[in-house]
Parts: sequence; C-alpha cells; structure tokens
Amino acid sequence: MKQDRQYLEEAIRSKIDSFKNSRHEVYKFNQIISQIHLPVGILESIIIGEIDLSTIESTYLYGLTKALYVYSSQESFDPLKFFSEREIRDYNNILETKPLEEKMSLPIEFTNVIKVKYDSYVTTISIQDLVKMSKSQLIQYDYESQRGATYKLNNSGGIVKTPILNKSSVKRISQNMANETYFEDMITLNAYSKEVDPIYYDEKNLTLTINEGVTISIVDGFHRLQGSITALELNPNVDLNLILSIRTYDPETAQKYFGQINTINVLKKERRNELTSEKLSDNVVTNLQRKSELKKKIASSSTISEIANELTTFDIMSFAIDQVFDLKTRLDVIKVSDYLVEFFDYLVGNYVEEFSTNINKYRSTNINHPLIFIGYIVIAKHMYDNEISLQKIKTYVDSIVLKDDELDKLLNAKKSLSANKRIRIALIKYFESHIRGVK
Repeated sequence: MKQDRQYLEEAIRSKIDSFKNSRHEVYKFNQIISQIHLPVGILESIIIGEIDLSTIESTYLYGLTKALYVYSSQESFDPLKFFSEREIRDYNNILETKPLEEKMSLPIEFTNVIKVKYDSYVTTISIQDLVKMSKSQLIQYDYESQRGATYKLNNSGGIVKTPILNKSSVKRISQNMANETYFEDMITLNAYSKEVDPIYYDEKNLTLTINEGVTISIVDGFHRLQGSITALELNPNVDLNLILSIRTYDPETAQKYFGQINTINVLKKERRNELTSEKLSDNVVTNLQRKSELKKKIASSSTISEIANELTTFDIMSFAIDQVFDLKTRLDVIKVSDYLVEFFDYLVGNYVEEFSTNINKYRSTNINHPLIFIGYIVIAKHMYDNEISLQKIKTYVDSIVLKDDELDKLLNAKKSLSANKRIRIALIKYFESHIRGVK
C-alpha cells in the first residue's frame, strides 16, 4: 500500500458512519458493493461491529475503497492514492473471479397472503428465503423501534453501535431449528417509505408485492432471524416455514407495536415505556430525542453509556416533565416540546464542552450528572412560566448547579438511577426552593 492502512480504515469507517443511518444511502451503497463482487452483508457486518476493518483481507479493503469512490466521487477515496497499479490489477482479478452470491432485490412478491386490515397482512416464509432476504441487506434492524443498542469500542478506538441480543436465546432457537424440532413462530416485518407506496396487494390472487425503494425493518422476531441464520449454517437443508406478518406502519406506530407485543425476551421497563409512550411526558421526551441537542444523548435503558456520550435516561426525563409540567392534552405536548427543544439547545450551546465535545471530563461534576436533568426541567418550567428570556439560562445554571453539599448528597444517594422516586422528588423541591433567589 502507498499509505498507512490504519489511515484508510479510519477514513472508510468515518464515511460509512456518515450514512449508516440513512436507509436510502445504505441501499444505494449496497448496490455498488454487489457490482464490485464484495460479499453480500459486508456493509451491515461493519455497521453492527461483526467485522472490524483492521481484520478484513486487503482485497476487501480495496473493494470498499473502490465502492466509496464510486459512491461519493471524492478524490480522497481514489484507490490510486492507496494502492499500486499492480495491487489494483490483482485485487480486481480476485474480485471478478469470485462467484456472485445469489441475491434478492426489490420488488418481492409473496403468495397466499391474507389481508387482516389495510396495514396488516399474514402469509408464510421459508427460513431459506428469510435468511436470503437478510443476507441481501433487505431486512434492517431499526434501533428506533427495537430494543435499543449497546455500545463498544473497536480496535481503532471508534464507537460501534450493536443491537441488544440475548445470545443464549439465539443459540437455543438455532439448535431447535437445525434439529427441526422448532415449532413455527411468527416474524413481523414492516415495509415503510415516504416516497412510494410500500406494498401492492392483489385481493383476487392473494399476492402482496413489497415495492422497490421501500425499507423493510424487523419489528418482531430479531432473535428468530438470527437463529435462522445460524440454523442454516448448522443444517443447510432445514425444512421450516415461519408465519410472516407484514405491516406498513409509520415509525411511531412501529414503536408502539413493538412495545405491545414484546414478551419472550422481555424489554426493560424503561425501554418499554419509551416505545409505548403511554404518558404525555413520554411524547415530550421522544420529541427531545429527535429534535433537540440532546439527540442520541438520552439513554433508553436504566443506565447511561459513557462510551456513547449519553447524559441522562428517558425515564428520568419523563418523570421530571410529568411532575413539573401540567400536561393534559396533545396541544400541551406540542407547546412544551417546542419550548424544551429550544431550552436544551440554549443549554448545550452555553456549555458545549460539558454536554457535547468533552462530556467525560465533567462526569465528576454536577453539571452533567444524569439526575441533574431533573433540575434543568425545573429551571425550564420557571423560565417558561415567568417568560424569562433563554439568554439568561447561564445565570440560572451557574447560580444553582454548583458544588453544594446538599445537592451532592441527593445526586449520589444511590448508585442506581432507577427506583429512586424519593430522591427525584427531593431534587425537584431543591431546585424549586433555590430558583426563587436567582435574579
């Protein structure tokens, strides 16, 4: 290679990170990958951390570089910058002689499909076809509507986001499938698109077609899907059909559905509450997750991930908003959401290091303690009620969120961030009593 391999690996990782959350861009890049004869599924494996770029063979590293050059037209990914002409010729020869893996693509037609209602259909699917769909990158894991994610560091120090998975459950499922002792179960896929009609249903012939350009995500059955993949590795001749439910939900409905039906690998209470969003305050926090500077910094679980730079939890935020704001209608949700989005944008803007660029440096202080966000909600309510300009937010934070023995005791009274209602109420009272003296 002409340049340091690690430099190229970091450039590839950074570029993939820039579009990995866009279903359209992932689909577009996978089309290029297939033309270059890279293995089906290599992009997904990189995204979820199954493959570390430092361990892949040079042929595939070249292939990814070439694919990114075609995808982006950026000179920084020109293979000639990294590989000699001889290397390029050899790697191209290797890739071109590799047989293309059989790949499925949209549109896909299903037969014998029963329409339950306008957005819900049922049929069957063999695990061979299900796995082929998965390996063809047609089925995505949607972090927004599923269990959430875990975070880990890869060999180059980057943060890898991976699905929450019960490995023992997958192993048990795969063994039963491979031994053909598994009773048919249901997999639920969701077909969604803003640009095109997700599906076409022919009532006369009982066929359903998922159209091109549609994103298919797995709403229920991720463990069964992973078990199917492993089962076919153990026994390629498995003869098993699964019940397939096809939905055409928007993202919010898909979240609520997943929260409703999850029973086997039980969701943590905090994540279930987030998905079902039964309280009005839950909806406010969801809006903060999507629209404010707290995006990707509110944890779905009962603890925060310092690796992922999370600041507080969904449960803490929802509790505080529910206690402090008088939410009665959906209109209240809209008004409070809009205000809090702006409030936290001002807060983060005034304390960039503490909340954005150097979070871990301030973990030992009060300012970004997970429970202190209860206090920020109290400050927001005070400023909202009294029509105080958000330009003064720093005055309030600097006056209250200081090293104070009483506040320190409340924040650190318990190691657990959950099951501490008494402490949370005490924090609300602490901030309500101290905020009156701020001018």
